[in-house]
Amino acid sequence: MEMKRLSKPLVTILIVCLSVAAVIGGKMIFAKSKSLKVAAHNAHSKGNPSAPLKIVEYIDFQCPACAKGAKLLREYFQKFPDQIYLELKYFPLSAHRFGLEAAKYAECAAQQNKFWQMHDLLIDRQEQWRDLSNATAFFQIMAVEVDLNISDLDRCLADPKTEKFIQEARLDGEVAKVSSTPSYFVNGEMIVGSKSLEEYFAQHFQSKAE
Repeated sequence: MEMKRLSKPLVTILIVCLSVAAVIGGKMIFAKSKSLKVAAHNAHSKGNPSAPLKIVEYIDFQCPACAKGAKLLREYFQKFPDQIYLELKYFPLSAHRFGLEAAKYAECAAQQNKFWQMHDLLIDRQEQWRDLSNATAFFQIMAVEVDLNISDLDRCLADPKTEKFIQEARLDGEVAKVSSTPSYFVNGEMIVGSKSLEEYFAQHFQSKAE
């Protein structure tokens, strides 16, 4: 009987401890999931932040479909400048030998506030560099064209933080179940491929016009 009286408070203490642990654990899980949702620090953005269409794009600059998708987005930005807000994230594929290098040049251009200028050149001239045996000289020429400081560019390219930033963006994509490029999240809905995005735009903007 004496042992039973002693075990009651022990059981109570154990229950309280487990409850506290569960609450703390729940807060930690919530904090982790919240941090994944707000990982926009790995993105480069343009457009109207209040636009009805909010798009997160995962891109590999050597991917031909990505080039088509980028040109499509540019076209719709020109037609509907207030209707689209774009956040672009890197997702270099291992199958593309220059995917990571191109992303590094784009990111280093971003450090000099020239991201979209370099982005557009990489996209518009993709057919000229994607099949080269070595694209570095071509990237350097484009860097001069967008008037980058070459000394700062070289330091940025050699900085491990540059590749880390790119790989963190790719990790965001992997967490979001991205496995190929281009992949888009349009108002949270995943759309894979430039053709699928084109079909979505055609339907969306046609319905707006009616």
